[in-house]
Amino acid sequence: MSVSDRPARPECGRTAQEPRAVNERPSPPGDTVQPAGAPAGNPYQDRVAPTPADLDAGAPYLQTAEVQRLNRKALVFLGAIVLVLGAFAVWLFSGDSSAPEAARARPQAEQIVIPAAPRDLPELPEARPAPPPELPPLPVIDDERSAVAGGGMPGAGLAGDMFSGSEISSLLERRMQDASMDRDGDTGAGAAGGANAGLMAGMMPGQMEESRGPPSGPTSAQPLYNPDTLLLRGTYIRCILQSRVISDFPGYTSCIVTEPVYSVNGRRLLLPRGSKVMGYYNSDSVIGDRAAIVWDRITTPTGLDVNMMSPGVDALGAAGNEGHYTAHWGQRITSALLISMLSDAFKYVGAKNGPQSTTFGGGGFAVQNPYESNTARTMERLANLALERNMSRPPTVTINQGALLNVYVARDVDFSAVVR
Repeated sequence: MSVSDRPARPECGRTAQEPRAVNERPSPPGDTVQPAGAPAGNPYQDRVAPTPADLDAGAPYLQTAEVQRLNRKALVFLGAIVLVLGAFAVWLFSGDSSAPEAARARPQAEQIVIPAAPRDLPELPEARPAPPPELPPLPVIDDERSAVAGGGMPGAGLAGDMFSGSEISSLLERRMQDASMDRDGDTGAGAAGGANAGLMAGMMPGQMEESRGPPSGPTSAQPLYNPDTLLLRGTYIRCILQSRVISDFPGYTSCIVTEPVYSVNGRRLLLPRGSKVMGYYNSDSVIGDRAAIVWDRITTPTGLDVNMMSPGVDALGAAGNEGHYTAHWGQRITSALLISMLSDAFKYVGAKNGPQSTTFGGGGFAVQNPYESNTARTMERLANLALERNMSRPPTVTINQGALLNVYVARDVDFSAVVR
């Protein structure tokens, strides 16, 4: 058992070394020995838990010398294979597809390609005069029929001799003879009249209709001369209107060509882009919502001056140029209505406040007439004049600047004298 911490009181007859002797007594077998310097009599000394046993003390450990080494050559070979496969995959997926994608991503400039005209064209033959048209032969007129047609006139035998033979072999010569006979005197005129009567009696109805109508035979074709410098009839010239057009008054206008115009075979540029087309219009050339513009001159940036008379058409080729249509109905009605109301107001004031005139009849009747204002009559005449003037005003067609127009070339234009 441990000794209490309370110091022992010294007893009488004992020295101070006696308590030390008591403390130095051997402890019982069950008590633990306190270390040096520890406080004596610690009651918690025996309650300390013992050190736990080390269970892993006998477990085997893998030493560093026993670690299994991998094959370095196999690792190097495997890494080389991986690099080759990666490079092939990069080339396959990015090398081939990058170029088309870049080409598609790159903006491409729009180019207008004009097909070239054929170069190997046959040479044109030389111009030959057109053959004269073949006219139907004259009918054979008997002498008896010519004598009856002449009616015993002195020139009847002459007319019969003239038309019965083969001296006149064409309709043109016959008409020339008729004209010469008409220019003669009365005798010659009578003979010509008898001859014409006999001729009309001898001609068949079918031949008369054929002579009056268009020729039914085949027509001839001829080559186009100077096709490299020929602006053919029917060509469209597209231009932008440069000045505003108002059809109330006649005036001049101009437009700028937006598309180049080539020759009939497409080899030569005749009217470059930027050429100026000039024309005119009249105030009475308006039908409906269209205005008729005549284009008569073209000047090119290359120094050419082209004279032509060609009409303006719309985008589909219809005659005239469409614009904003105004019929002026509001102005017509309001002006006439305003003047009529003023006239009615003057009439009402004059009849109400003006002096009245009295007229006595034959039976003793007296008739009172209201006052007639001269101002009211004048205003009524002005209303009628304004109405007539406004009703006779033609409608107005307005074409704003910047509108797209077409010029229809009405005649062939040959540029051979100015284009080499």
